[in-house]
Amino acid sequence: MKRLALLLLLPALALAIYDMNWFDPNNWRAPFYNDGRWGIDVTVGSGIAGGTWPQGKHNCYVFGAGPWFAAILPSPSPETLCSFMYNPNSGGTEMCPTLCRYWREGYDNIRDRIYKYPGDWPPSHSRFPMAPLDPRSDMDLWCCSSDSDPALHISPGRPLGIDVFLTACGYSDSLAQDFFFLRYELANCSGDTLRQAIFGMMLDADIGDGTDDMAGLILNQLFHVGPDTIRVKNTGFVYDYNNLENPGQNWESGTPGAVAIMLLSAPESLGLTAFKMLTLDIDPLTDGAQYLTLAGFNYRTGEYAPYDSVDMTPADKRVLLATGPFDLAPDSTLTFWYAVICSPFGEQGQSPEGRDTSELALRCKWARDHFERLTGIAEESPSADVRTTIGGPTIVRGILFLPPSHFTLHSSLFSLSGQKVMSLRPGPNDVSRLTPGVYFVRGVQTRAPTIRKVVIAR
Repeated sequence: MKRLALLLLLPALALAIYDMNWFDPNNWRAPFYNDGRWGIDVTVGSGIAGGTWPQGKHNCYVFGAGPWFAAILPSPSPETLCSFMYNPNSGGTEMCPTLCRYWREGYDNIRDRIYKYPGDWPPSHSRFPMAPLDPRSDMDLWCCSSDSDPALHISPGRPLGIDVFLTACGYSDSLAQDFFFLRYELANCSGDTLRQAIFGMMLDADIGDGTDDMAGLILNQLFHVGPDTIRVKNTGFVYDYNNLENPGQNWESGTPGAVAIMLLSAPESLGLTAFKMLTLDIDPLTDGAQYLTLAGFNYRTGEYAPYDSVDMTPADKRVLLATGPFDLAPDSTLTFWYAVICSPFGEQGQSPEGRDTSELALRCKWARDHFERLTGIAEESPSADVRTTIGGPTIVRGILFLPPSHFTLHSSLFSLSGQKVMSLRPGPNDVSRLTPGVYFVRGVQTRAPTIRKVVIAR
């Protein structure tokens, strides 16, 4: 049984009316909730892994999952806030199952729910005018949630003022048996620009008993499968250490495979800007630590280490796939697409070294092909502006130079904790009196909005 205790789930469940529906269009079977979570099955005892593959067997792969969203608010004093839709430390959520505009009025038990095609489709347009009318796939789910209820946030955190619309799409044809798509629309209802924002997917994977899982990253790699050359990008995955699971509550039979999350599309053609591997003892528990983790930092040391690509020790793993930073203007919406993929991954009893990745690479290709047909969005490379502003930190000694062609007035320098330490101007800025360490530049740019990570050194 997972470490989760029922009492940890009670606050989220008691304070919000939630709806759950099963998504099972192909080999996947997983529960979804209109409070932002998916995968975790809270209908069984204290909660168990509910994301299973393949259909016909109760083989668990996902204990729970859901997005995280964070931003730096400039006023009344700078602070970092994060709203999560799945907390791997508790199984809970900070989202409520209705829009920001409605939560003070109370929940509508009839319309604030999950809508499923085929079945009760389309969603109520009198309450949700932004909801889709036509289904996209053989099975669609649609629901919305918001972070507007302060009672659901872990103190001293508070709402950012966001609505999140989720569409899950799945297909039953032969090449689409092992993946489904998640479309997240992120809407800013706060009345102010959310700056230096980062969006990420938290995957708390449990393959069988979940205590001997390993994680990996395919940031940009070519695979040779038969006569084909396949490029896989922006994909994090979790697999079993010894590829052997004993029959029990979380595993029926067969050789374990891998579960992967692939970022398919994000604003400004951003790819994965951070991939962090976590365990129970190092989960970031505060808003500031969660923001730093999304930004690619080791929140415990302040080291900028965006890609945890090497895993040496089996454990109960969770991974966070992040993309950003970006600005989200008031009353605007940004869209993110993911594929969730399961695949065979090596022979029974095989050690991690030398695992055959061709099956996973093929399914990543099939998922990408289906996504492009579904949306008409082809894979893009980041623009030159984005490439030059989301890389590693800049080393600064004495003078921090902001190119006037990129930056306007009103830029600022923030400490690692989110505290504003000085105002900046286009051109040279004297930072020689500051304590050496990692800082953020929050720039009001003339082109792509972003932040710079700088290291001030002597």
